[in-house]
Amino acid sequence: MNILLFYSENNNQTGNGLLVPAGANMAADADQRDYFVREIEKNDGLTLKVKQCYLGDVGCVVWDAAIVLAKYLETKQFYDPSSGVNAWAGRTVVELGAGTGAVGLMAATLGAVVTVTDLEDLQTLLSLNIRENQALISSGSVTAKVLKWGEDVSHFGSPPHYVLMADCIYYEQSIVPLVESLMLLSGPETCIICCYEQRTEGVNPNVERQFFELLRQNFNCEEIPSEKQDPEFSSPDIHILHIRRKV
Repeated sequence: MNILLFYSENNNQTGNGLLVPAGANMAADADQRDYFVREIEKNDGLTLKVKQCYLGDVGCVVWDAAIVLAKYLETKQFYDPSSGVNAWAGRTVVELGAGTGAVGLMAATLGAVVTVTDLEDLQTLLSLNIRENQALISSGSVTAKVLKWGEDVSHFGSPPHYVLMADCIYYEQSIVPLVESLMLLSGPETCIICCYEQRTEGVNPNVERQFFELLRQNFNCEEIPSEKQDPEFSSPDIHILHIRRKV
């Protein structure tokens, strides 16, 4: 069964026909009325509580692709405590376009050493969500940094083991700097995990086409089949790719 819970203040339908729950996991914060909370239940029964902004740009809410990617990080190929598998333990991770930080926070709870990145405007929200979920992070860690795509990344140090990105392919003007950041951040051993919702209206198909044409000049892409994704949090419209630099 494929069920996604999309951000909305009203009970209606998303563009991909999935029902929006009326208030499910989205409670207004009594003390901070600028925010409402999205809960992401982990496989161990603990719950990430991710604050979103009522007002703001696209980075202020948790999108479907972020949920799909976050839950993918928990699949048994990466994380299976019963058999001693943990691909995230001690691994360095950079999340691009982190927004609320939901994906990076999930990785940190699984033991990764995570840096969540976005523009200056989103640092307050990222820092808030890090503080709110710190109790769930034991062996891992998470910090927030400003990163404008295409700019210098030398302060990030060695290439990370993983780069995570959810729904970052939507602005035509951001395609070139985004691919530049992937080139600058990644090394020969870096695995980029990209999750995006395929949109068929307006300029979106052209933006996606341009992005992948530019990306494939220097990277190889492998699409992950649905049977390797979370059995509940997946959708035919949302794709997960493993991307690596060409040798």
